Amino acid sequence: MNLIQTIHQRWKNSATLNALLPDSRVFTGMSVDSSMPRAVINKQSDKPTSYASNGSAIDSVVLRFIIFQENYADAAEIVHQIKVAFDRSSFALDGNDRVQSMQRINDFETQLADGSWQMTIDFLCTVYLASGV
Repeated sequence: MNLIQTIHQRWKNSATLNALLPDSRVFTGMSVDSSMPRAVINKQSDKPTSYASNGSAIDSVVLRFIIFQENYADAAEIVHQIKVAFDRSSFALDGNDRVQSMQRINDFETQLADGSWQMTIDFLCTVYLASGV
């Protein structure tokens, strides 16, 4: 599984996150369903930071989680549980690839015109790529 697929799987495996927002309401890229609650995960950037002589590489990847929820308290709880599940974590990807560190680097919230809430969390992922790509 790639990074985004693994994030979805980790969400699905979290009973707490699924109770607040089922993984079926978590989308990659643009959500075709505008009903709430929902979450969208996007890759904001993917920048190579170092290469090794064995062909491996380290990439810095910024992932953005965007939560859409009608109620502020519910949205804030989802955000909190995302932080609990993902901040300062490490985990395996396909093959010998690995997220060495996933750290929260930014979060913010916006009340939308209809009164609902959009909360955003950015994570910096340091990813070891055994094959270099």
